[in-house]
Amino acid sequence: MPTKKQTTLLRKQSGSSAEILSLLENEVITTALKTIVREAVKEAMTIVNGRCSAMQEHIAALESELGAQRARSEDLERKMKETPETTKLATIDFETKERKRSIVAINIPEGGSRLAHDNNKMVIDEVSLILKHLDIGYQPTAVYRMRKTRDDDRPRPMKIILPCSASHMEIMRRAHRLRSFPTGQCPPVYLRPSMTKEERDNFRMKWMQRRQSRRNSQDTQHKSNNNTADTLMM
Repeated sequence: MPTKKQTTLLRKQSGSSAEILSLLENEVITTALKTIVREAVKEAMTIVNGRCSAMQEHIAALESELGAQRARSEDLERKMKETPETTKLATIDFETKERKRSIVAINIPEGGSRLAHDNNKMVIDEVSLILKHLDIGYQPTAVYRMRKTRDDDRPRPMKIILPCSASHMEIMRRAHRLRSFPTGQCPPVYLRPSMTKEERDNFRMKWMQRRQSRRNSQDTQHKSNNNTADTLMM
């Protein structure tokens, strides 16, 4: 048999359950509870959707960065493969541009000093005299001997790099004035454009052909003069 206290507690619980059932059957309260639950769920879904959107944006940003990194990596690999050929073309282009503003002086005497600095100073002074003789207002950007010292003691060609191709053309137009440039006991100084090996070989071959042609012409003229003299003496 339950005690009086237990009986009282059971009655209170029964009464509470009845009250709850009564409240749940109340349409106003039921509607209010549904509204509260619906709003709570809606708020929770809004928070979840916001977090999902933020995560999607973050994932999209990561994918974009990954794509950019991949593109940079592919571009770097492509450039690494192209570098040797690109460098070669750039070097050829630089050499071509430098050649267009360079001339080569022949028969400028070598310096006799044991110090390379003194020999170079003498060469610079000699080039300055040549430019002065040609009445050229430009100053060379570089002057240096080409190739190694010759075994036959002949002076090495001298490369003169000028500030622009216009100065190169102006000097070559006036190069014939060097016929009157004083060289003492040394061979006359003359200038030629800076050329590639193939251009030099072609230039040398044409020069030898012209030289041989002049010799043949002189021999023909000499024979013609002799024949004329013989005819006059007959």
